[in-house]
Amino acid sequence: MPYAPSLPTPARSALATAFAALALAASPHQSAMAWGATGHSAVGDIAAQLIKGTRAEREVARILGSVSLHDIAVWPDCVKGIDPAKDFRYTVTGRYPECAPFENKPEEEALMRDYVKRNNEACGPQPGDESCHKQYHYTNPALERGRYKAGSVGTSDHDIVAALDAARLRLAGSTVPGPFALQTEREALALLVHDLGDVHQPLHVGSVYLDEKGQRRDPDVQGDDPQARTIGGNALAVMGPNGPAGNLHAYWDNAPGKLNPEQLAALPAAARQVPAMASPPALWPAQWASETMNEAEAAYAGLRFGERQSSLRGSRWVVTLPADYEARSQVLVRQQLARAGARLAQLLQTIWPEAAKP
Repeated sequence: MPYAPSLPTPARSALATAFAALALAASPHQSAMAWGATGHSAVGDIAAQLIKGTRAEREVARILGSVSLHDIAVWPDCVKGIDPAKDFRYTVTGRYPECAPFENKPEEEALMRDYVKRNNEACGPQPGDESCHKQYHYTNPALERGRYKAGSVGTSDHDIVAALDAARLRLAGSTVPGPFALQTEREALALLVHDLGDVHQPLHVGSVYLDEKGQRRDPDVQGDDPQARTIGGNALAVMGPNGPAGNLHAYWDNAPGKLNPEQLAALPAAARQVPAMASPPALWPAQWASETMNEAEAAYAGLRFGERQSSLRGSRWVVTLPADYEARSQVLVRQQLARAGARLAQLLQTIWPEAAKP
């Protein structure tokens, strides 16, 4: 792909500011809230409408009680407020309005703390890696693979594909493989609802790897160079018309928040048109990931990458978006949210099928 030419001094100053902000504000991994609260809650709302009157609706109510799919959809992001370095205390009270149902309630904070303790280091994170439960939310195979292939660079036995199946197994009453420690149905359901959204977010599934000139490279063929990782777009600083505008991963996280009420209200109808999965449920997460990798190619199409820069937290590249990117991304966002809600509903109804008629 083409890359941006050398920039004049004022532009370089702006980029230096952007890289400094990214280094201070962005994790080197994907700890941002994929789809944001608006997107995740929309997925829960879509599924809630599609399972009305079914056994799945009754089982969800049994597990969640007064908490809705709308609310529980953000729980796996809210638990990121538990800080292992501060005696597993919840340290972000009031910062995220969507987490209000789980804050200032000793019993709710205890549930978050217990989940994080069990899912913090069981995957054996390497120096610089995120806590295990944060790694449950994404996978980073190179888009050159064309599909999700376990064992390729960027995948793991505790990535989003494995996490979705672990949550399904727990809700179906089967044995959950390590390193996942899903003690309760509630936390398994929370992970399932959340990761159905994440696996349909293009930058949470698949990644581009770039060399020092901003050219794409294939880590499975050319070798996995840590400096070439864009980490699902977290290492790509967006250059907007008025200067630096955050990173590409955050751009997609925030995209559902740009939908108007009418567009959000239309999502359940669109979800009803999504074809049902025909293969066995154990295969669905990898199939969803493969599909989303194709959508990620569309999300990266037309981008211009600058030369690699260094920051306090590793490699960074400037990315320039094409003029029609906003319109294209909004179409893709609506499609992916509808797919996620439809597939969540189908999976819940597969886990809890209707009783056979006599």
